[in-house]
Amino acid sequence: MPRHGACPLSEPPALRRRPLDGKARQVGYGATFWWNGGSGAAAVSPVPGRPGRRPGHSSTREEIARAAREQFAAGGYDRVTLRAVAAQAGVDAALVAYFFGSKRELFDEVVNPFSDSSALMARLLDGDPRLVGERLARLVIEALDDTGRRERILGTIRTAAVEADTARKVGEKFTTELLEPVVSQLGVAQAPLRAALVMSQILGLALARHVVGLEDLTSASQDELVAALAPTLQRYLVGDIP
Repeated sequence: MPRHGACPLSEPPALRRRPLDGKARQVGYGATFWWNGGSGAAAVSPVPGRPGRRPGHSSTREEIARAAREQFAAGGYDRVTLRAVAAQAGVDAALVAYFFGSKRELFDEVVNPFSDSSALMARLLDGDPRLVGERLARLVIEALDDTGRRERILGTIRTAAVEADTARKVGEKFTTELLEPVVSQLGVAQAPLRAALVMSQILGLALARHVVGLEDLTSASQDELVAALAPTLQRYLVGDIP
């Protein structure tokens, strides 16, 4: 839902209050705001939407989210600004803050790929414990081969590499809330170490295949990668480790 409880037929209050000094401004909803300087009031006059833009409240929000995911994936957290996201989405910068709040809130909502830890844990534990490494390997490969999910994962990794808060959140969500409980459910000890070792393999694969672009990894099929990765993940999850 949009922030501040706005409805699809009204503009954000923050934009209605913004003086435009007698100038018209397109704000992304197919309406132009005029500032009546003497009266201190704003009037709205409808104008045709931009060609190709889907009308409506939800589509504008999704276009902002899509632009943000692409920019976070490409440049990490520090290089992205709300203004740049707005420019790519073709909307007023105030709309980004209206829908998502701060840059940190925008990042957490549109990039964080670890919000469904319970569902992932259920998927990993559903089946033969001797194949849990294969299930995890396939889950990871499928996620990285899906464009939208890959953008989220790479955006998170790039940001975690330079920002301690994001690194901590990744650790909490993927290791503490997902992998450690999986290891505990499987009845083996050293859950924190095992979770960290698994995470190291996942991060290494993501970077080598989708950032560095190593040819042998980029050209390999999903089944080939799962077959190669699964035994290592299986050992880290339930096998013997020093």
